[in-house]
Amino acid sequence: MKSDLLFYIVSARKWSDLTRGGQFKPDELVELNRISLLPAEKVNDYLNSKYSGRKNLFLLIVDITRMDKVPKKNNEGLYVIDDAIPVVAILDKIRLDSNKEGKFDIQIDQN
Repeated sequence: MKSDLLFYIVSARKWSDLTRGGQFKPDELVELNRISLLPAEKVNDYLNSKYSGRKNLFLLIVDITRMDKVPKKNNEGLYVIDDAIPVVAILDKIRLDSNKEGKFDIQIDQN
């Protein structure tokens, strides 16, 4: 992996409920016993396939060096972890809204 940063998309409305006790526990962890994090190059396509037309989302920037467990890359190119993410590993959250056509145009420069 060329960067220690991975990304996660979550509803801004749910953010405070998902981060209680210093741990980020999204619905995916409760329902599927895993959290799937995105590398930078997959963020835009993932947003457009899963969240087209949505508004009021957060793009979370996760520093894996601050996590207790290291996510493992799966065959879909996502990084999976089976535990909550410490809130201290989330460096920032960026609010996202789709454009008028319902699409996202997110480009992440990792230089």
